[in-house]
Amino acid sequence: MKIISTTLFVILIAAAPAFSQWKQNSERAVDAPDRKAINGFGGHLIIVENPREFIQEWLKPETPNIKSVSDVKRGERIGAFVLFAGCKVDAQGACNSEVDYAIYKPDGSLFVERKKQPLWKEQAPPAPNVQLGRAILALSMGKDDSAGEYVVKAKVSDLNADISFELETKFILR
Repeated sequence: MKIISTTLFVILIAAAPAFSQWKQNSERAVDAPDRKAINGFGGHLIIVENPREFIQEWLKPETPNIKSVSDVKRGERIGAFVLFAGCKVDAQGACNSEVDYAIYKPDGSLFVERKKQPLWKEQAPPAPNVQLGRAILALSMGKDDSAGEYVVKAKVSDLNADISFELETKFILR
């Protein structure tokens, strides 16, 4: 199967923090395939329509309205994002976090992969803020791409804390 009209790129953006944590009803949220935390470092993998519009929403001073997408139409632009919190800082107060993205086709074969993308390699966001990572995987599904369920994985690593975990979510191409 050829991927003719699929475009892929990584956008590095300047993002503003959102004021929330991995909580539900004031309690720590239970880990899920798309959201995990280890020793205070947490991540949440989301897929959204129109990545540029999502970034603009994120940059607003109020808490962003985050709407994940699970059904994707051909030609729609989507983006995989990792939201994170709690990275360990080095002596200069900077985080050193990366993400490896992989998307798998409905038949289980690898569709696209991007390794060692900079999630956050600068001054740490103020705790306990959730931050939009800098490495974003954006793509558009073409007419020759297989219909069905795609699996999106993100291996998130805090290199300063020697912590890694894998996040997973899915979308269906119609």
